Amino acid sequence: EVYGMHNWPGQPAGRFAVRAGPVMASADEFEITVRGAGGHAAMPHRSNDPIVAGAQIVSALQSIVARRVDPLRPAVVSVTQFQAGTAFNIIPDEARICGTMRSFDEEVTELLKTELQTITRQIAEAMGVQATLRTSDTPYPPTVNDPTCTEYATEVLDSLFGAENVEKDRDPTMGGEDFAFMSRKKPGCFVFIGTGEDVAPLHTSAYDFNDEISPIGVTYWTKLVESRLPAS
Repeated sequence: EVYGMHNWPGQPAGRFAVRAGPVMASADEFEITVRGAGGHAAMPHRSNDPIVAGAQIVSALQSIVARRVDPLRPAVVSVTQFQAGTAFNIIPDEARICGTMRSFDEEVTELLKTELQTITRQIAEAMGVQATLRTSDTPYPPTVNDPTCTEYATEVLDSLFGAENVEKDRDPTMGGEDFAFMSRKKPGCFVFIGTGEDVAPLHTSAYDFNDEISPIGVTYWTKLVESRLPAS
């Protein structure tokens, strides 16, 4: 068995959340390189603008989840980088677009990849540019909690902190987690411990871990080990 824990801003400090089944999404990075022909901004007809083509790709990517994915099957496609150009008056040769795709099941993930490839290829052809798509070599799979291991973890949490401090059916999050690689090998459970409601969110410059929850987390780990390892 394998177990994990993640601190969670926005959740009351020391309060836990857990659920069986999918708890965190897959995460697959993508990078699109659009190559055109640069030129002077005053004479765009003599260039082949990769920025305009890239903007069309970014806009079209928003239709994947909205119009190609079953609305009852969660998915997210986010563009997080658009890099191009070095001057006000120069149309560049190249534009670079990056982002992530996320879902809870492999069928949806494959659909996202297929649609991303189709949109990139067809818009590039229509705009007269070249575009290449690269996705992760080792994308994060979904984090899925084993029902039996989740029951074990929940029993420990209830006994230590009271059932009122353990949220049993927390909605999954579209964030990704490398614990997923381990839980694919062995059954396990990934839980969340609150760091406080009025604190900065994860992955921001203002984030600051709440040291006061450390003893609470350690108590959970100690009791879990005691309950799951056989007596010698």
